[in-house]
Parts: sequence; structure tokens; C-alpha cells
Amino acid sequence: MEYRIVMPYIGGILSDNSYKFLNKSTKPIVTLWKKELAEKVEKMDIPGAGGYEIVVFGRFTDERRPDISNLFKVIGDALKKTNRWKGLGIDDKYFKFRDGGYELGSWDPELEIMVIPKE
Repeated sequence: MEYRIVMPYIGGILSDNSYKFLNKSTKPIVTLWKKELAEKVEKMDIPGAGGYEIVVFGRFTDERRPDISNLFKVIGDALKKTNRWKGLGIDDKYFKFRDGGYELGSWDPELEIMVIPKE
């Protein structure tokens, strides 16, 4: 079974190259985005599993789009269990990420994140 979450794409700040300040702390807007994603996942009541496949598909305005794989770190941090939120309840080392591709021409850029429990 697949569980689909749609999140706004808030720009390049979600990239693993940009989401932290030089002092290594996470930028506040990214922390809020991660919290929103974690809360959506927690409300879905996704069953526990030994691991998860995470597929990320993007809808973007034009070719000034990110490389989907550069978003995996921020998404993984939001989905894993932390002191702040439950997420999927396990460490992100048990996630297998897959680039689901993208389409252009969307006026409201967004990310579709599919969570697939694995045995």
C-alpha cells in the first residue's frame, strides 16, 4: 500500500545544500516545513515496518527546478523519529529514496511524497 502526502515546494531552501546556516543550525522556515510534513504523516497512521521506500515526485513552474535527490535529506529528517516528532517512528537509515521524476508548468509548485512500507 502507498501513502501519499502532498507538500508545497518552498524553493531551493529545501536542498541539502541550503537548508542549514553556516553554524549548522536548520533555517526556521525549513524546520516549520519539516514539522508540517511530520504532522501529516503522523495523522495518516501509516503502519510500522522494518523500512520504507520514499518516492518523491515534483511539480514545478519551470526548469529552475531542484534535483529531486537534493531534497532527500530534508524529507528524511522530517519523516524519521526525533525528539520533536514521531514521523514514521524509525531512523532514516531504514528509508530507501527514489526519484519519482517531475513535471513542469505548475503554478503552485509542490512535492508528492509516497511512503511505501517494506517488510
